[in-house]
Amino acid sequence: MTKKTTPIKMSKSRYTRGLTCLKSLWLVTHHPELREEYDAATQACFRTGHEVGEVAHQLFPGGTLIPYENMSYEDQINMTQEAMKTSKVIYEAAFRFDDVFIKADILRKSRQGWELYEVKSSNDAKDYYQHDVDVQYYVIDGSGIKISKAFIVHLNKEYVRESDLDIDELFVAKNVTKVTLERQGQVKKEIARMKRSLRSKEPKIDIGPQCDNPYKCDFKGHCWQHIPDNSVFDLAGNGVKKFDLYEKGIVKLEDVPLDILKGKQRQQAEAALDKKVIVDRKKIREFLDSLHYPLCYLDFETFTSAIPLYDGLRPYQQVPFQYSLHFQKKKGGKLHHAEFLAQPGVDPRKELLNQLLDDIPENACILAYNKSFEIDKLKKLAESFPRKKKKIQNIIDNMVDLIEPFRQRSIYSWKQQGSHSIKKVLPAFVPGMSYEGMEIGDGGEAMEAYHEMCALANKPRKLATLRKALLEYCKQDTLAMVKLLEVITQKARRKII
Repeated sequence: MTKKTTPIKMSKSRYTRGLTCLKSLWLVTHHPELREEYDAATQACFRTGHEVGEVAHQLFPGGTLIPYENMSYEDQINMTQEAMKTSKVIYEAAFRFDDVFIKADILRKSRQGWELYEVKSSNDAKDYYQHDVDVQYYVIDGSGIKISKAFIVHLNKEYVRESDLDIDELFVAKNVTKVTLERQGQVKKEIARMKRSLRSKEPKIDIGPQCDNPYKCDFKGHCWQHIPDNSVFDLAGNGVKKFDLYEKGIVKLEDVPLDILKGKQRQQAEAALDKKVIVDRKKIREFLDSLHYPLCYLDFETFTSAIPLYDGLRPYQQVPFQYSLHFQKKKGGKLHHAEFLAQPGVDPRKELLNQLLDDIPENACILAYNKSFEIDKLKKLAESFPRKKKKIQNIIDNMVDLIEPFRQRSIYSWKQQGSHSIKKVLPAFVPGMSYEGMEIGDGGEAMEAYHEMCALANKPRKLATLRKALLEYCKQDTLAMVKLLEVITQKARRKII
C-alpha cells in the first residue's frame, strides 16, 4: 500500500521565493529557524508595504477587508466567499487552489468579471512583480472565479503633493492581463516542480547571484558560512567576476592570481597580502590644499516616506530632519559643534534650513563624506525655499568631498577590504573609533528611529531616549570626518608603506 503524501502548503511569497532558489524555499519550509533576523531596512520595507497597501484601498473605497490576524486560512477563505456575494470591492481576498494560499490586495467587480490589483510600494513596475500576479491569477481562476483584468499598481514617481493627497495621481495601474494569461501554463509547472522539491531532500544548490537578486535572501548567513573573511567576494569594483573565481575553487583573496587583477582590485589584493597602508603623498597634499578656513564638517540624516507627508514632496523623496556640524574658525583652532534634530510629526525643512544657515560661518569650506548626498538635499531645499537659494548655493560652491582621497585610493588600508564607506574607513585608520555598539549605527536605523519618534508623540521618556541616540549617531559622523582629516594631514607629512 502506497503511503499517502501530506500536501505541502504554499503561498504567493513562497512561490516567488522558489522561482529564485529552490533551496531557499526548502529551508523556509523545513528549517525556518535558520533565517536571519530582519534588519532595520527590511523592517522598514515591510512597514512601507503595509502603509501603501492601506492607502491604495482609497482607489476603490468602501470595500470589504478580509482580516488575517488570529484567522485560519479556512476562515479567511470563507469570509472572502461571503463578501463576494454582496461587495463589489474586496481588500486582502483569500483563496486556495492546488495547495497554494494567496491573498489578493484588491479585487474589484466589473461587468466583465473581477479585476485583480497587485499593489507595490515601489516607484515602478519591476519585472519580477509579474510573478506575484501570475500565481494569484492561477489560484483565483482555479477557485472558479473569473478574472477579467489584472493590474500591477505602483506609486507615481512624478507625483508632487499639494495639500490633500490626490489618490488617483499618486498611483499608476499597469495592465498586465495579456502577459499573465500567457504565463499560466508555466505557473502550473513551477508549482509542481516546487512541490517535488519540498518532498525531497535539501536541494544541492550552491551560493550564487540569486542570494542577493532580486532581494537579499534571509538564509544567506546560513548558506555563506563557509566563506572566510578577506575572500574573493570582498574585491571591489567590476573587474574579475567573483563567482567565476569561486567556481574554480578560488575563495580566499590571497589565492587569487595577481596577474588576472587590474587597477584597484590588484591594489586591494596586494595590500591585503602584505597587510599594508598605501599613501600617495602628492595627491593627499593636493586634497589638503583645496581646503580653507573656516572649515566645517557637515552630515545630514534624512527620512523618506512612500506616501509624501508634506506639500512639495514626491514619493520616497529624502527629507533632511537632522544635521551635525563640527567647525574650526582657523587652522589649529578650537573645534566647535552645532546640531539640529527636528521635533517629530512636523515638516522639518524650514527650521532645519534656517538654523543651518545661521550655524555655518560665512564663506566657510564645508567637508562632507560623499558630498553628492548633501548637495542633493541642499538643492531640494533651495527649490522649496527660493528666497534662500543664493545662500544655499554659496554653501554648495564651497563643498569639498572627504571621500575622494579614499575613493581614489590616494590613501588606503588593507583593513578597508576594498570599501571606501566611512563605516569601513574609520576603524581602519582610527583604532578604537567605530560605529559598533552604538544604539543607532547607520542611516537606515536613524531613519527608523525618526519614524518611531513621530509615532511616540505622547511618550516623552522614549522620545528622549531616541533623540539622544540620534544626536550621538549624527555627531559621530562629523567627528569621524574630523579624525580622518587629521589622519590625512599626518600621513601627508611622512612616507607610509
